[in-house]
Amino acid sequence: MPDNRPQTTMMLWAAVAMPLLYFGVQLVAAPFYPGYHFATDTASMLGTSASRHPGIFNTGVILTGMAGLAGAFGLYLGLRRSAACWLRILIAMGLLSNGAMSIKAGLYPMPDPRHTTWQFLLFPILITPLLLLGATWRVPWLRIYLLLDIICLVCLLPYMMHRMAPILPEGTMQRLFALVTFAPVGVVALAFLQRRAFSESAT
Repeated sequence: MPDNRPQTTMMLWAAVAMPLLYFGVQLVAAPFYPGYHFATDTASMLGTSASRHPGIFNTGVILTGMAGLAGAFGLYLGLRRSAACWLRILIAMGLLSNGAMSIKAGLYPMPDPRHTTWQFLLFPILITPLLLLGATWRVPWLRIYLLLDIICLVCLLPYMMHRMAPILPEGTMQRLFALVTFAPVGVVALAFLQRRAFSESAT
């Protein structure tokens, strides 16, 4: 059962909001970029000077990062009765890394070379779905979802690391990669929020 304190609930909602903000801001910003194509163009292009309003995307990415930072503490507290402390710390580190990279990407939009630095933070981001699987193993549907997510992530890694030629356009590959790294955070947080609602209803 998750932590029922209001602060924990708000931070869990922040974790739910993180993937929604990431993909939602792209939908809002895309019309202001002439000729933008989701299949071929990367998300970061929406924050460049080629966009009529690059601040929309850059502000949205910063908000995504802030949601990730808050969500890190939300999952750390929300999982306290379901996972060991060391596992919750590692999960929180993954979300903190994700949040930090998102905020930096918004503060330093392309072509600023700082936009793509701190690549060492990718490792905790990549293993977060695996850590979430360990923390929620007892929940059957989450176990199935996260196992499928990890399989997709492993299949995408060689292409994202340029070890193999991409089979899909760059924009599509990037969004698939974001889907398998961002979405599990929101899904797990929402699952714990629902369990809290069910507990209160039963009470």
